[in-house]
Amino acid sequence: MKLLIKIFLIIVVLAGVYSCEDPLKEIVYFELTEDLAFGTQEDALAAINSIYEPLIAVTNRDIFYLNDIASDGGYRANENAEILNFNKLNESQDVVWSWEGYYTIISRANIAIPNIEKIEVEKFYAKDVTITDQVIEEAKALKARYLAEAHFLRAWAYYQLTDIFYKVPLNLTFEKEARNIPLSSIEDIEAQIISDLLEAEKSLPETYPTNNDAGRATIGAAQGMLCRVYMRAAGRMRLSGNGDANTNWQKALTYANKVLALESKGVYVLQKRVWDIFNPDLEATKYNKELIFAVRSNPNSNFGTSDIGMNFTPWNYDMGWNLINIPLSAAWQMDMQNDERFTKLVVSAFKDVYEPTRINYVMPPSIEKVGTLYKETPNPANPAKPFITKELDAVYTKKYKYQRTGTYNYHTGNNMPVLRLADIILCKAEILNELNSPTQESIDLINRIRQRAFQSSTFNLNLADYPSKEKLREAICDERFLEFNSEGMRRPDLIRMGLWKDRMDKYITTKKLQTEWEERNLGAPDLSDKWKVYPRDLTENDKRRYFPIPKKETDINPELLKHLDDFKN
Repeated sequence: MKLLIKIFLIIVVLAGVYSCEDPLKEIVYFELTEDLAFGTQEDALAAINSIYEPLIAVTNRDIFYLNDIASDGGYRANENAEILNFNKLNESQDVVWSWEGYYTIISRANIAIPNIEKIEVEKFYAKDVTITDQVIEEAKALKARYLAEAHFLRAWAYYQLTDIFYKVPLNLTFEKEARNIPLSSIEDIEAQIISDLLEAEKSLPETYPTNNDAGRATIGAAQGMLCRVYMRAAGRMRLSGNGDANTNWQKALTYANKVLALESKGVYVLQKRVWDIFNPDLEATKYNKELIFAVRSNPNSNFGTSDIGMNFTPWNYDMGWNLINIPLSAAWQMDMQNDERFTKLVVSAFKDVYEPTRINYVMPPSIEKVGTLYKETPNPANPAKPFITKELDAVYTKKYKYQRTGTYNYHTGNNMPVLRLADIILCKAEILNELNSPTQESIDLINRIRQRAFQSSTFNLNLADYPSKEKLREAICDERFLEFNSEGMRRPDLIRMGLWKDRMDKYITTKKLQTEWEERNLGAPDLSDKWKVYPRDLTENDKRRYFPIPKKETDINPELLKHLDDFKN
């Protein structure tokens, strides 16, 4: 009996990922035999596009819950991820959706790779074309590119899974369900990620000819992810003392330099201002050259649209859903007068969308001001409705600006950056620091990002202020928060840099102090439940740096419960 290939929905038009060949064609496959499913170039394209399809789901909300809210850089009151409630997270819908979403990407890649390999090169010729050596080479390149995209996406999914869960089942065939195979070591999984990325690097293009293919993997995306995976392995080795961390730092440097060489060619460009990366109102910004790999949303299509913009702001600001915030403690670390990453990208004060002339919301400018801002003043025109200032307990990013306030149309055109040039620039600064300790080259790389943020060199870092590798590592960690807050990176950054416990302890301590100032300023009763929900027993090797595998999976295969046995509670 032939293997049944179940591709529950393969769509050519999706998530801002289009086909130059036929941008409006939709192909839906349900249950096809192996012979029937893969016979043409169109079948191969449909299979590759199906691998991209889950990207919107896993990056719409889950990536922020698991990587930002579960850190010092994100906030959502009493969320299990926010308070590191490990015992309840195995039934969290966001954890379940992430597991299922990434394994969907993997299973679709596992279907596509062997079956596309079987398709004859002749099937990739353009229609009604005279066969020449050039046509044959173009067909070979197209087939190779499709396979490279599948390898890249499988690697990226395994990278994300291991960032979230650490050890997971490694499955490279469609015959087995992931839930029925054992855990693999992190080293074996990373070896496979690297193998897939190296395979992808061989055949991915630097760019695509039109914006119709924006969102597809490129050679720079593969090289950027190789940089990241080698950095992660090096950070783990440095912390454990096992293995040669410098070898991995050197490999990471090789791939950071490859991406920066593409910048030198003009493939990637550091945008002049931070808002130029995110502004969804301009076509030029949507396709800006700082984005190396991004999950794109098409607001004008029923396929692949996203409501990502709704997650980050409150209802009374723009009718958002207020699901993912930036904590006040993080905002207080930012330069609120000079840094455009605050002044242009953070909502810290606003008028109520329903009563803009009467109600204002304001962020307390310091911890000492918590609990002091609420006030009412008379309204001569309507004494029954005084003017009111309300105090915010969090601030909000505008990186995913919702454009359609009041329309109840949630399909927006926001990009979700997965990898951008600024990341690689700061990665290189980090790598050089780990290899050589603080040098002017590392400082200069950091200052490239700071000069853009401040539109001035006045706030540049000075090498003399960083006498040790550890001090500069902390500065790079802080800079990465300022640059990449609300981009689904913070928790993995803290783990790699060995600063997870330090930063989480400081965050929890600040929550306690913030509550005490609120009690003092309001003359309020005991509000200590606001901070007592956080753990106070974190360790350097804490399993709560990662997430439990969903209970529905461990109930079927209890062996999966061992995925964090390397760590302590």
